This record gives sequence, C-alpha cells and structure tokens, in this order.
Amino acid sequence: MADDSDFVGHLVKFNSLSSGRDKLARLVQYASKFAWWYLQKGHFDPNIIIKLKNVDNALSTTRKVLRLGKSIDFLHSALRSIHISDTVLRLTITLSKINQACYLLFDHIIWAGRIGIAKVDSAKWKDLSARFWLVTIILNLIRDVYGMWTVIIEELRLRNERASKSHYGNGDVNHKYKTRHIPNDTEVVLSCFQESVPLILDFVRNMSDLVLPLAALKRINASAGVQGAVGVVSSVIGIITTWNPDMRLVPS
Repeated sequence: MADDSDFVGHLVKFNSLSSGRDKLARLVQYASKFAWWYLQKGHFDPNIIIKLKNVDNALSTTRKVLRLGKSIDFLHSALRSIHISDTVLRLTITLSKINQACYLLFDHIIWAGRIGIAKVDSAKWKDLSARFWLVTIILNLIRDVYGMWTVIIEELRLRNERASKSHYGNGDVNHKYKTRHIPNDTEVVLSCFQESVPLILDFVRNMSDLVLPLAALKRINASAGVQGAVGVVSSVIGIITTWNPDMRLVPS
C-alpha cells in the first residue's frame, strides 16, 4: 500500500506541474506522428490516419497554449545562470535560456496566426523559431560534452594520483608481490558514463531533438516517422527527469 501511495503522490505532483502536462502532451503528439506515418506507409484505413494527424495538430496547438508566458520564465532563469562560476557553463546555459525564450516567443506568434487572432507570416516565423530552437539545442550539446569531458578528466587525474601512491605501509615485506587493479582509460570513461546518468540522459535527449529543427529548416531529409520516433525518445527522457528530479541535470 505504501508503494501505491507513493506512486499516486508522484503522479499527482507530476500532473500538477505545467512542464509535466506539456511533456505528456508532447509524447502523445510525437507518438501520433509516428503512428500516422507508419499506417500511411502500410496503406491502412485513411480515416484512422486523418484522425491521428488531427491529434498531432491539435496537441501541437495545445502545447503552444500551455507554454504561454514560459519565455519570461526562461529569461528569469538566464538572469540566475549568469552567476555560475564556471565560464563555459555560464555562457552555454545563459545563452541557451535566452535563445529558448526567443524560440517560445516566436512560437506564441505562430499560435496567434494559427487560431486566427492575428495575421502573421507563418512560414517566416516558423523558420525563425526553428533557428533559435536549433541554436538552443547546439548550446545544450556543448554543455553536455563539456560536462562529460570535465568529469572524465577529473576521474583520470584521481586515478593517476591513486596509482602513484602505495597502499602498503612500511613493514610489509611482501608488498612487492601484491597487485592491485588500476583501471585503464577505457574503464575510467565507462565508469564516468555509468555514474553520470543525468548527463547522458540530457545528451541523448538533445541529440534526439536536434533532428526536429534541422528537419524544419530542411537541412536534413527526415520523414514524419523519424521525427515522431526521436520526439518520443526525447519526450520519454523529459518525463523521466520531471518525474524523478535526481535524473535532472544540474546546473542546466
């Protein structure tokens, strides 16, 4: 009963977060995109395909509504991140927040044009929004790679320090014949990856999301199925990190 109570408590808390609802809607949106692409490729019932496309489009619009005002939140986060001591982290995180704020602001303009409350050049704003989204993801990836690099370098330094010190004190006449395992570089790197789950999750999420703005800008030829698949992967990771704060990359 305690486990059931904890699960329900987590579920209520997750559902109370706007970010949690947005990530659930995003998961269904991209799952729908992949589903209609797959059914269309297999020449299934056109009515089902149309319904799934309607779900995809409806959730896309719904998510734009859920994110209204989020650009202000990201600008506020950017003001906090300028105090991070590490220069690379400070620059990448702050610039990422600013770009994301701009991307969401342009997204609001697209939404206003989509529902008819304003006359806008949708193609122009979609292109501009995708460009800022792309820059945001690139900055996030730089932050992820830098984070991995610093962790690995630190672990290699500690490994070398431990290897240079004897674990056996004076008076142990047999210490020359005792051996101890010193991990090689590959083992250290693998160990770093295993102990840096939030960093790896963030890297996979950003690599998955990278496909989406590149496809929107027509820099790559990605089918609706590919976009749906990578969108599902990044959405699942987003749900995991929202559900379990220990899986969230900090600072970010």
